[in-house]
This record gives sequence, C-alpha cells and structure tokens, in this order.
Amino acid sequence: MMKDTLRVYDSGNKYADRYTVVNMNRPEYPPGCYECFGMSTHPFHPQGIGQHGSAMPGGHLGMRIRFSDLNTDCQRAAEHMKD
Repeated sequence: MMKDTLRVYDSGNKYADRYTVVNMNRPEYPPGCYECFGMSTHPFHPQGIGQHGSAMPGGHLGMRIRFSDLNTDCQRAAEHMKD
C-alpha cells in the first residue's frame, strides 16, 4: 500500500462518526469524491457506527491523522479500505 492511499481524518467528539478514512485510489462520482468509511471510536460496539460513503478529502472532515493513530478497533474496521 502506498502511503497516501488512505487519508484519515478525526473530527474529535464533534460527530458520532468521529473518524473518516478516505481511499484516494477509489474515485467516485461526482469528481473529487472518493470512497470512504466513517466510524465512531468503537465501531464494533452495539451503539457504534461504521458505514461506507463518498467524501471529498479536506479539513471539513477534521484534522488529518495517521492510520496508525487510530485505535485497534478502528484500524480493524477500516482494514478493508487498504488496496
């Protein structure tokens, strides 16, 4: 996997889907959007969130962080995003 394939954003406690993982190798429509996976801090918890979508990468998704900064559950939930 290339380093810039996945971009990870953290919106803090602002939203229930705190983290957004964007795969820059999977463009979608409209132009500028890419496949993404949004999730809460505990995506496997019964009240957790984990869902696919499309997103335009950028600061509106939160602060950019490294994939390794995600907790183990979030890394496991987003593992399918890797090429």
